[in-house]
Amino acid sequence: MKLRVIHRRPLVWAFVVIAIVGAAVVTVRYAGGGHNVTAVTVAPAVVAKQPIPGPTVSLAQSESEPVRISVGQQSPNVSPEDEDTFSSLVESEISQLHEGTTLAQWINLHAANEGWTASTDENFFDCRTFVRTEIFPSGRQVMRIIYFYPPEAPTPVVFPTAAGQALMDRTCTLAMIRVQTRTSAEQDGRALAQALQQHLAKKYGDSVGMKGAAFSGSAAWLDAARWRNDSEIISAYNPTQAADAPDDTSAGTVFAFARLPVVYEIEQNACCRMKEFRYRSIENAQFHRALGIAAIETSLTERVAKLFEALFRDTASVEAAESPELQKSRAAVLPTLRDWLNTVSTLPPARRAAGLYAADRLLTVASDTGWQNLSGKETPELRTAFGAIGASFGYDELGASYCYAGDWLTQARELDPDGAVGQMAVLIALARGGAPILDKNKSSDSNETFRTVIVDGEWLLAKNPDPATAAQIHFILGDAFSDIVALAGGAEPDYGDPAKYQPEADSARKKALEHYRAGLAEDGTSENAKDAWLQAWHLSAGLLPTTRYVYIYD
Repeated sequence: MKLRVIHRRPLVWAFVVIAIVGAAVVTVRYAGGGHNVTAVTVAPAVVAKQPIPGPTVSLAQSESEPVRISVGQQSPNVSPEDEDTFSSLVESEISQLHEGTTLAQWINLHAANEGWTASTDENFFDCRTFVRTEIFPSGRQVMRIIYFYPPEAPTPVVFPTAAGQALMDRTCTLAMIRVQTRTSAEQDGRALAQALQQHLAKKYGDSVGMKGAAFSGSAAWLDAARWRNDSEIISAYNPTQAADAPDDTSAGTVFAFARLPVVYEIEQNACCRMKEFRYRSIENAQFHRALGIAAIETSLTERVAKLFEALFRDTASVEAAESPELQKSRAAVLPTLRDWLNTVSTLPPARRAAGLYAADRLLTVASDTGWQNLSGKETPELRTAFGAIGASFGYDELGASYCYAGDWLTQARELDPDGAVGQMAVLIALARGGAPILDKNKSSDSNETFRTVIVDGEWLLAKNPDPATAAQIHFILGDAFSDIVALAGGAEPDYGDPAKYQPEADSARKKALEHYRAGLAEDGTSENAKDAWLQAWHLSAGLLPTTRYVYIYD
């Protein structure tokens, strides 16, 4: 069975070329996992050639009757006037991007007949998106898109008091802009992109280059430039052919966008710094607790503890994955576990469970950030050696690698299902984004991991954990209930029919908010608390939260 994980919307900085046929619907992919700004079908009267400022559509109209925008045919050549006008328009938009502009303030300034329309697409990380098209005297059509984002979590975290539109109006702020135009020939696109780059260089200095800038699809961009000041600015020509362009016609987009740091922080935190790593403090504390319960002789215990601490430190970031120190520590894992497990095998059940828990955590942490010699298909020797001491591995077709199957954690749960170690095993499985397989959960739908998380999380809370641990369990439960809300709203269309979850969406939203509130009452400063606050903000605003425990098996 192949597991395709979709529990976290991927960070997709892909800017797809806009389709070119008249009023055809197009999709713009931008910074935001899977977010589609399907911006507006323009009526024929609006598409007609006219000078800037372009079409006149009030925000009041766009709220009640959302429209979709398409990009029409462009002139085959780029005139100096187009170069100057496009570059000036980009600079003007960028100059208006600064921190603190709320949605309410922007609407008050731009509500009267400026041609802005609300996007009809679902919001992901952003909370509102507006689009405007203009027609240059030459007939060139240009699209502007502006994105409003939720605020950063306050420190210490204070639970949102407002709700709905009032919450968005007060706290959702302008965070990113994009300006783009289509060209029908590469030479025209590159000429316009180069003129734009030169114009921006006069304002912002030399480009700092694209090195280290992670944008999906950017390898295809031509004449790309990047600047960093209060915001990050990118300009480029994307020569990718539009999906509906004739085979013999090249088509591409010249674009520029600017984003404030909050955009990167929100989307990176939701995706690439995997959320389970936020629970490493739990993992560290529970590991040392397990050593105490196992109560194995001091020298071997100290040897295991020292190795775990080194691995825990050196796998905290991907950057350290190839460090000589980490490789040295990994080389010591097999002989250390062999000695540890030989001793553990003679212990009574509760202590043996604790010893197996520690063994599981040691191998798991050693594998964090990727252990090629252990996971590689072409390097079976190390897996064979670990198999000889009781570890098994499953093959992940998507990652084309082998993964430790968690045998020792399962055995620890079975040996002490209701005791301290059993609780620790459930907690660490939930924190790592999984769902323990216990008898009480066999009736759960195996494809609905979030339901098993709810059962196990509530079971753990009933055991009266210490307040700090309880706060983290509340955050986990909040995420699981949020998954139901997100699925009911169609956030993961590949997962299943939203109608299945809609009858329980209101109840799930209420329970998620209750758990987030309870967790934040105890923990208002950790990264997990900030994640919980952002989820609670989306739920309070009536937007869809991100998913965590949603998986597809195929």
